[in-house]
Amino acid sequence: MSDQEALQEVASTLAPEESRNGTEHRKTAPARIVAFASGHHLALPLHTTLEIVENPDIFPVPGAAPHALGLLLWQDKWIPVIDLARLLLPQTAPAAEPPKYILVLAFQRVPGQPLEYGALVLPALPETVFVDDSMACELPNDSPLWPAISLSCFSYRDEAIPIVDTGRLLGRSYE
Repeated sequence: MSDQEALQEVASTLAPEESRNGTEHRKTAPARIVAFASGHHLALPLHTTLEIVENPDIFPVPGAAPHALGLLLWQDKWIPVIDLARLLLPQTAPAAEPPKYILVLAFQRVPGQPLEYGALVLPALPETVFVDDSMACELPNDSPLWPAISLSCFSYRDEAIPIVDTGRLLGRSYE
C-alpha cells in the first residue's frame, strides 16, 4: 500500500467532510471481511487484524473443543487457532485438509490491559471494504452466538455481515 493509499484509509475513518458545494460526504470505516464457511462471512475491525500466515504449522491440543484446532507458535508466543465454521455453525464437518491460511488477531479483554492474540482459519484471503451507516442491517440468524460476539451488522453483496468484536470472540470460553 502506498503512503497516499494509507493516508486515504486513515482519513476515511475521520469525521465527515463538507465538499465545496456544501454537501456532506458520508463517514466510512474500513472493515476486513473474512469468509469462514461457504457463503458465510463476518467482518473484523481493521486494527485487530495483524498478519496472514500461509500454510501454518498448527499443533493439536488433546481434548480441545471441536472448534479449537490447536496452537500456533507466532512471534515466540503460543496462540490458539479457531475454526469459525465449527464454532458458529456446529453442524459443519471438520475440514479434510489443514488450513491454507490463518489470520492472526489482537484483542484486549479489558481496555488498558496488554494485548492478547489468537488466530482464525481462513478458507480464502480476506477483503477490505469501507462501510457506512446506510449499510446497517439485522444480524443473521444462522448462529446463536452472533448477539454475544457482534458489534453491529451491515449488508454487503446481498449478505448480512456481522462485525465481530475480537475481545468477545477470543476472550471467552465456549464450553
